Amino acid sequence: MSSPTSPPAERTFRLPSLAYLIVLLLLFCVAPVAFTDEGVKSPPAVLGPQSLVVVIPLLAALYIARTATTVGARGIRVRAIFGQRLLSWDEIQGLSVNDRSVYAVLSDGAVRLPCVRVSDLGAVSRASDGHVPELADPTPKHAPQRRLRRR
Repeated sequence: MSSPTSPPAERTFRLPSLAYLIVLLLLFCVAPVAFTDEGVKSPPAVLGPQSLVVVIPLLAALYIARTATTVGARGIRVRAIFGQRLLSWDEIQGLSVNDRSVYAVLSDGAVRLPCVRVSDLGAVSRASDGHVPELADPTPKHAPQRRLRRR
């Protein structure tokens, strides 16, 4: 007896967690500008209009946390900072690769799939439940190694 095949699980593509190090670096770079004032010498930290620069690292953290692409049997869900869009498989005509970006082609244009790279297309086809033709995973191409010369 063969067991029925279960539908593939949804696959989410997002930025790596190490991207939050950029937020930390931005916070350290912005802090001196945000909490000092050249005209005032007595208080060590001053809140003023220059303190709004702290919003930059917060927006970067929000971008990293929210931006993702989820591929499943129902379709492709694209999440941005302030919203999301579900593209059903019926309205997707295909996938397009332009340089390093992957796009879902629709009848009225194309939608970029954030965080999906060309090397992820094999995982996209497996998670699509047969809507995207089966693609093989890329074979890693390692850098050439330096050989020692014999004398």
